[in-house]
Amino acid sequence: MKIRHLFFILVLFSTATSSANDFQEGLDAIHGTNYNKALEKLRPLAAQGHAAAQYNLGVMHEWGDGVPQNNLLAIKWYRRAAENFHKDAQNNLGAMYSKGEGVEQNFIKALKWFVISGENGSEEGRKNIDMVEKRMTSEQITLARKLAREWMRQHFKK
Repeated sequence: MKIRHLFFILVLFSTATSSANDFQEGLDAIHGTNYNKALEKLRPLAAQGHAAAQYNLGVMHEWGDGVPQNNLLAIKWYRRAAENFHKDAQNNLGAMYSKGEGVEQNFIKALKWFVISGENGSEEGRKNIDMVEKRMTSEQITLARKLAREWMRQHFKK
């Protein structure tokens, strides 16, 4: 019985180490502009729910780094990473809504994601709150903040 537990722990540790190595290799490949290798390393991790890999795929699609620029795919990956509590993805998702890139411009959704990002520790998210609120009515601000609170309440129960 103890050997079985030890084997399970070793498998988990080697999987986590492998994922961390693959992620670092993917980041290094992005920084070295070896985008094919970056995609090879990041896509499987992103499909498994790795928030930072999802975020980086979003960035690659938003800017067209190694892939055709595609705001719809950027939104897809940012949304997945945002749902996995990645503060920069939450901020970038808010920015996409604020600018209407890949989605219809929506300041309520933008503010919702900026508030969530700011609450998650993003300084950029906090700065963007002030910027987008200047373009909104008080009713829109109230609704966006309510939606952010509801999202956080639902997702922090998990």
